Amino acid sequence: MITLNNNTTLKKNLPSRFQQMSYIVLGVVTVVLVVEATVYVFGSESLSSIFYSYDGGNFFQTQKVNELIVPSSNLCRMQDLKIGHWVNITYDLPPYTPMRGEVQQKTCPDFKQNQPFRTWIWEPEAVRSTGCIFKIFEEESYCRLMENKTVAIIGDSVSFDHFLSLSHLLGVPQALPRVMRKDALLTSQVCNKDKNNGSSSSSTLIGKRDFYLHSVKDIVRDQFPDVLVLNRGAHYVRNDELLRHINDTLFPQLNDWQARCKLEKKDCLLIWRTTVPGHPNCSQFTRPSKSVEEMEQLIARDTTNPAYHYHEFSVQNELVLNAFQIQKRTANLSYEVMDAYHVNILRPDMHPSKNDCLHTCLPKDNTYSWLLNHMLHVKYSQ
Repeated sequence: MITLNNNTTLKKNLPSRFQQMSYIVLGVVTVVLVVEATVYVFGSESLSSIFYSYDGGNFFQTQKVNELIVPSSNLCRMQDLKIGHWVNITYDLPPYTPMRGEVQQKTCPDFKQNQPFRTWIWEPEAVRSTGCIFKIFEEESYCRLMENKTVAIIGDSVSFDHFLSLSHLLGVPQALPRVMRKDALLTSQVCNKDKNNGSSSSSTLIGKRDFYLHSVKDIVRDQFPDVLVLNRGAHYVRNDELLRHINDTLFPQLNDWQARCKLEKKDCLLIWRTTVPGHPNCSQFTRPSKSVEEMEQLIARDTTNPAYHYHEFSVQNELVLNAFQIQKRTANLSYEVMDAYHVNILRPDMHPSKNDCLHTCLPKDNTYSWLLNHMLHVKYSQ
């Protein structure tokens, strides 16, 4: 069963890892034609808001059974993902069950295993305005795309939550050790088997909690990832200290990595994720906000957490992005931006408790995994 935000209900049993068919609604009728195991889906504007975020749009789509075909030219551009809104949806089951041994242990307080799962998913505005497609997360599609590739997610504890989310969505079954160093390098072998034909495939996922990105040099040398997702995170330092490290230490390391990628003919991708501040008094919120400005004003007025400098995160995001732009012009550094700030600043309701208004909770927040999945398809499905 899928329940839309306008209380219209469609009966549909959905797998637990978001490997659903895409259905577009015409008024109150779903139109699906099946021809030789190919599903042709037609859509219109009337009730399609939730389906835009699946692979929607008011245009013809083709989907083979267990194989979504989306030409990269139809995908929304990476820079178009940051402006949008949150859409309410209910699935028959959660996408996964967070494991008990996880270090973060930020399971959503209302989570119930094997029960209907109510959540919100991000809908980029470009889907409506341009008709582009926002790629849903689908395990088999990810695994085909990222076969023999390595993704490394390095940064603060929120980046580590991203690693946990993506690990779960890719079916990593085992829990993390209960006792482990906070800065441990974690490696997951995902996509180990193609469920359709039984052939072996592999993709590697690396997670490293590194607040100040001191380990990037070692990871790119020893692991040589195809994709780097970086963030310096919520651990505030002064602007001059931040920029000194970015310019004098991080950029040379990234330039060396990209030079090696070019030398070894590896098509590498660098993604910088912007930082989202915590939300004051987050327990009072029960749904997403519709206004970035409203959330910024709320944070600017907060006097309860001055040591966290939440009100300065937007400024520091811009400082870092300006530094990246300069590095692109002067040293030809190639990068993309995952603009988490404009997306998750709208989620004051997604924190695990009133005592933690910075982190978000699993399994509701798979936002960065979905954004990353889309960005990977834009990059590698050419």
